[in-house]
Amino acid sequence: MKVTAHEISITQRYLWRSAREAIPVQRALIVEVKHDGVSGFGEASAFMTDHYNSGLTRMHADLRRLAPVLRELVPDDPFAVWKTLAAQLPRSPFLLAALDTAVHDLRARLLGVPLWQALGLSAPTGARSSFSIGLDSTEVMVVKLRERLGWSAYKVKLADPGDLSVLAELRRHTDAPFYVDGNCGWRLADTLAALDGMRDMGVALIEQPFPRDAWRDAEVLKKASPMPVLADESITSIADLDACTTAFHGINVKPMKAGGTTPALELLRTARERGLITMLGCMPESSAGLTATAHLASLADHLDVDSVVLNAVDTGHGLGVDEAGRVTLPDRPGSGYLPDPHERGWQVRPVTAEEIRPLRHRVLRAGEPAENAHYPYDDDPGARHLAALDAGRLTGACSLLPEDPPAERPVPGLAPGTGRRLRGMAVLDEARGTGLGGALLRTALTHAVLDGATAVWGTARAQAAGFFGRHGFRTVGDAFERPGLGPHLLMYWSPE
Repeated sequence: MKVTAHEISITQRYLWRSAREAIPVQRALIVEVKHDGVSGFGEASAFMTDHYNSGLTRMHADLRRLAPVLRELVPDDPFAVWKTLAAQLPRSPFLLAALDTAVHDLRARLLGVPLWQALGLSAPTGARSSFSIGLDSTEVMVVKLRERLGWSAYKVKLADPGDLSVLAELRRHTDAPFYVDGNCGWRLADTLAALDGMRDMGVALIEQPFPRDAWRDAEVLKKASPMPVLADESITSIADLDACTTAFHGINVKPMKAGGTTPALELLRTARERGLITMLGCMPESSAGLTATAHLASLADHLDVDSVVLNAVDTGHGLGVDEAGRVTLPDRPGSGYLPDPHERGWQVRPVTAEEIRPLRHRVLRAGEPAENAHYPYDDDPGARHLAALDAGRLTGACSLLPEDPPAERPVPGLAPGTGRRLRGMAVLDEARGTGLGGALLRTALTHAVLDGATAVWGTARAQAAGFFGRHGFRTVGDAFERPGLGPHLLMYWSPE
């Protein structure tokens, strides 16, 4: 299989807050897996990065490390692929999930059937999602609800279980049930005291009130609560299911957190066998990941896949969620997700050389003839061109060209014929210092390694050497002068 990765940046219509955090921007990777000219897609959010080893730098490094393994895999049996990758990514569930979901998506597309059918599930007809209302002032929370009247249920984030005034104000505008989410931030005594009030306000279930390891408190609440209590952060894999069966009435399964479609299926099926309530949920994610999740809806009693409605931007076209929360899937094979390069959620994505030459010329060859922004190997089938985007606007670019360094400046560790030359690394002045240059470079390095490169090299202006050095580049030989361009260094990077 051929694997590539693309960076995205998702903003929501309102600043997303829970009892644990506020998220102004959610960055993520979209993983694309290709075989026989067909692509499948998965997504890994850079969310709770320390807990899930999901920082962008870490996930890029893991993809590079796995490159030899990925090249040998085939999508015929996604469950076998998951076992192989799970052994390599034991503590990185988000990246594992992106790869696993992409492989399942790819196999279904190759078969020409929807993902739910390839998984042996029933069609998720009639599915409706709850609508999530993040923490904010009561006035703003009411505005959020009023903008989405008519949904079948509302998931309300509460920092304090006793803050019934928020629920009372929301209740003035809807008769729909509330799912109240504590996001690990509540205390047992406060929760027990608020149970009757929450029941009177139409709370239909409580989700993850206490920290993940507060099993004894959860058991006490389960016995006392007049409404079901569901685990979220307490259920991360099948290994947690015994404890959750004792301490909760049900579980919220999020495929990204579980490690992909494969373990999510096992969790949902096993939970139902045990008589547990099942909810199918999502992390902050775009249509790329969420559309695949919705194909599992026939296994869930409750559905919470409203991220595409909460997002202000997206990466393509996938599941639909209408004004009443009704979920529809695309009439296309696999998950049905279709990437759209014009969507504003992309931060680094592949482009053609023609698309980025004007920026090359503006930043690197200003005042010179336009043809100087054309490079040898630009149109080679092995060339890769990447754009950095800010809300859809081209702000940076670079190219990876299939070219070894000159013989007089050998790069350590380079196997002949496997070099990639980094050229045309350019970022607009107004975008410098925003992190876009770093996103562009780390994505380029990952593309190179997944393509089979054993080294990436290029000639860098002397004043840019510090930037490349911070990203692991080293120099070969002394500085040299390029006529009209000033002193340069030949620099290289090798996979560790």
